[in-house]
Amino acid sequence: MAQHPTEPAAEQTRPEALASAMALLSGRAVGSLSFNRRRALQGLVMGTVGLALPPLTMGQVEIPPGQIRLMFNENPYGPSPKALAEVAKILPKTAYYPGAIEDDLMGLFMARHQLDREQVFLASGSNEGLQAAMMAFDKHGKVISPALTYSDHLQYAEKLGVAVYRVPLRDDMAIDLEAMARAVDDSVSLVYLCNPNNPTGMAIDGDELRSFCREVSPKVPILIDEAYNELTDKPDYTSMVDLVREGANMLITRTFSKIFGMAGLRVGYGMGHPDIVSVVKDNVMAWPNGVGLYAAYHSYLDEDFIAFSRDKILQGRQMVNATFRRHGIESLPSQTNFVYADIQRDADVFKAKMAARNIKIRGIYEGYNTYSRVSMGRIEELEIFDRVFSEVYTG
Repeated sequence: MAQHPTEPAAEQTRPEALASAMALLSGRAVGSLSFNRRRALQGLVMGTVGLALPPLTMGQVEIPPGQIRLMFNENPYGPSPKALAEVAKILPKTAYYPGAIEDDLMGLFMARHQLDREQVFLASGSNEGLQAAMMAFDKHGKVISPALTYSDHLQYAEKLGVAVYRVPLRDDMAIDLEAMARAVDDSVSLVYLCNPNNPTGMAIDGDELRSFCREVSPKVPILIDEAYNELTDKPDYTSMVDLVREGANMLITRTFSKIFGMAGLRVGYGMGHPDIVSVVKDNVMAWPNGVGLYAAYHSYLDEDFIAFSRDKILQGRQMVNATFRRHGIESLPSQTNFVYADIQRDADVFKAKMAARNIKIRGIYEGYNTYSRVSMGRIEELEIFDRVFSEVYTG
């Protein structure tokens, strides 16, 4: 397994960070990607380095000292050190709009998935692509979605007048493909799926999903959010990109926010039928982030970091599942970087108790009042989670 440096507890002072950053950009930094180099670069990217400036607030990026954040499905081990080193080289050039890097990154997607240029598009995070798809098809009818799934873009669309019909999950918490297929009629403009699903973490069997897509896509476009595909047991089997290559009436979105650890850099992409890609691109509002695109390009090529991240996430998932099992809690079979489980008590009340102990987890999703979702943090953070969860749960 590839080894990557972990950050020591001590933070740099602002003058130290500035000196490290200047050495980094001028080419004077030497050796491997040390903590100082990485911290200096992060300071530049996030706007934390300055002279005689008051402290800056950074919203979600700034985590209070001692807080363990296990609620947003982030990968705290990213971004790739190689990507950070490459980004440092282009930071002085960010006065200009990004150029060839867009085509270079698109070329990676096309080569990896054996697709043509008109089958791929970039977005500011996969959510921008998902929202654009909602807007592209809203005038043609309602959207069909599982009742419990990732829904930020669905709620966005509803606020703008799009009708969303939600199909209940099966008793085993799996997405009910048969019920969704039955719901498709002339009033439907789009079918949406998240695979693996969020917040359940469960992946749809690849053959079952292919059968569903082949039955339904000739009638109506299918949109599949594959944000967690790289974390599944069988990524190629679970993904429907092969149907896109065949010309199916489908669109798939991916993100750099999860396994690549780039949630704050906002890069996503979509792959689909050229006609769908064209109309969705017309509804994408945000211009690409040049720093994010550059980081995405080099992260996509860093196989060592991808393997490292996957290993840490799977190790963390085993730890959280073990914590639940020790208290008689059976979690759902996750293939993501989070675990969803019935903790047998009010999830919002329990969330508040954990937050009081400086650990942030998710609370209630509508209709599932006793289920809680826990994201993977660093291994040392999950060791603390294990202890605190046990104390709060039995207290």
